[in-house]
Amino acid sequence: MGLFEKFENIIKKILVPIAEKIDKQPHLTAVKKGMVVLTPILLLGSMAYPLKTLKNIFANSQAVQEWFVNNVYLIDLLIKFSLGFVGIYAVIAISYFLSERYKIYTVGAVALSLFSFLVTVTNLNRDGSLDVKYFDSKGLFTAIFIALVTVEIYKYFTDHKLVIKMPEGVPDFVSRSFELITPTAFIALFFLTLRYIVSSISGGLLLPEIIMKVLAPAIGSMDNLFVVWFVIMLRLMFWFFGIHSAVLSPVLSPIFVQYLAENIAAKEAGLALPHFVSGGVFSAFVNFTGSGVTMGLILAMLFGKTKRYKKVAQVSLIPGLFGINEPILFGGPVILNPILFIPFVFGSSLISLMPLALMKYGFLAKPFFDPPYLPLFFEGFLTGFDWKAPFIQLLQLVLSFAVYYPFFKVLEKEELKSEAAAEKKKAEDIFTKEDSDILDSLELDF
Repeated sequence: MGLFEKFENIIKKILVPIAEKIDKQPHLTAVKKGMVVLTPILLLGSMAYPLKTLKNIFANSQAVQEWFVNNVYLIDLLIKFSLGFVGIYAVIAISYFLSERYKIYTVGAVALSLFSFLVTVTNLNRDGSLDVKYFDSKGLFTAIFIALVTVEIYKYFTDHKLVIKMPEGVPDFVSRSFELITPTAFIALFFLTLRYIVSSISGGLLLPEIIMKVLAPAIGSMDNLFVVWFVIMLRLMFWFFGIHSAVLSPVLSPIFVQYLAENIAAKEAGLALPHFVSGGVFSAFVNFTGSGVTMGLILAMLFGKTKRYKKVAQVSLIPGLFGINEPILFGGPVILNPILFIPFVFGSSLISLMPLALMKYGFLAKPFFDPPYLPLFFEGFLTGFDWKAPFIQLLQLVLSFAVYYPFFKVLEKEELKSEAAAEKKKAEDIFTKEDSDILDSLELDF
């Protein structure tokens, strides 16, 4: 057994079981799906600041200036009811997906989770109005915790038949409502008690403040280039062994959402943006042309000498322009290909990290917008509206080609040998058939 085969077996024994457990774990799956649901809401919220810049772009237009004076509140509402309520949306989405997984009453689970969240994170101001400052990304991790706990409590009551059952013949929606009475009473008591205990021990702090203090080291670690590099390489390692990197999204997505919201808030306040990482940055730069920045490999194949690799490149080219590179990963293949391990995991991780380092040290604008999937160069520009971003991505493309090319030439050499052997065998088969036909003809004549 070769060195790579031994390494492959070790990695499979370690990574594959972990990935399978994460993928099947109901709580992590619910968080992952819930974060995906937030994508369009985050997109709307992050569009708000670019819309506000129109006031400066059309500074000489009196009509535009008057519109902003009278209607800028519409853009503010867009911010408030998207990013400002992201905790609310998260608790709804996560509780929905977890209750759906458990096959319990989803509407009831969502209602109970939302109630629990409101009871736990809301304060009353002196005038009696609600203080909703933890409805935004500051309450996101609390929303995740509350959604999971509430659904688990509801499931426990349902599984152990600790609910009020109505006689047969009662309409289903009425029966469901009565089933909610006992879990609702317990959940209300549980979270009110939790709030009271947390407040008493901490001197008046709410649960979101405690959770943020506890998670601060883990959340803050993503502002470290070495930690981000490790995360990028870990994602690529998963991909190399055929495991989708989305298994890490339950951990990464909430952090990315919080970072984006804090950057937008800083932009609105005219302050320096604190974070260089966001979901948009990972999509635009880390996954530039797909995980592993594989466009360089596609181009090397496209201009190579072998028929098979040319066909793979032709199929992979257009999807790669939109960051979709499964055709090259599985068709190359890159996955489990020992020759491409070094450029895919180590080389491309450094290429991916380069724009993030430029952001961290101020040479490239930090992100305040998570654009949708767009062709290469557009998505990078939109993350921070920096004209330098497309040139950085062009540099990534050049570096990708330079990193993959020498390793591809090794693959190409082997493929050319295989093609030559196949052509030789084909010629021999044809020659043998022609000889056989001649002999058959002679026998018939004889």
